[in-house]
Amino acid sequence: MRIGKYLISTGVNGPGKRFVIWFQGCSFHCKSCFNPEFWNKNGGKVMNVKEMLSIIDKYSGIEGVTFTGGEPFLQSKELLSLSKLIRCKNLTIVCFTGYQYEDILKGKIPYGKELLNYIDILIDGRFIKEEKTFLIWRGSRNQKVYFLSERYKYLKEFVEKEGISEAEIKVGKKGISITGIFDINFWEELKKVLKEND
Repeated sequence: MRIGKYLISTGVNGPGKRFVIWFQGCSFHCKSCFNPEFWNKNGGKVMNVKEMLSIIDKYSGIEGVTFTGGEPFLQSKELLSLSKLIRCKNLTIVCFTGYQYEDILKGKIPYGKELLNYIDILIDGRFIKEEKTFLIWRGSRNQKVYFLSERYKYLKEFVEKEGISEAEIKVGKKGISITGIFDINFWEELKKVLKEND
């Protein structure tokens, strides 16, 4: 697997405290994408499934794992192997993808349909700047949330409420990072100010 980065997130990448993995590589290149640093399919770090699982195992108290990117479904064969092992640990799985749920169901993405059996929440659709909105876990109105297991179906009404958008900023030894749904212009300005005052 090619991994862009990973970190622990609270609430902004799915329900509860989660281990979030940004998969490296994306062919969609959405205008005003939140994560263009993960587009390059040759970037990031190569890791095998067991390596990633051992890192996840180091974190106690997490509710589950979230796959984002980049485009996770470009690495669906490896993702399927990882997902099976994650579910054996009674952790939930949330996955963001630019692909349409219907296309995955039709088998248009290799291993994708089988992978859906292990995902609790799927957020699908490309980010469209012109449809930017404030809905939990989504950057644009065209993106949809699918509850593929019973685990989080109680959140169905909540995710359709307008005006909810969350971001999380982390500051550490390796610098500053932001995750969730945020204003890209604010993020660029913040990085610029921090660099000037470094």
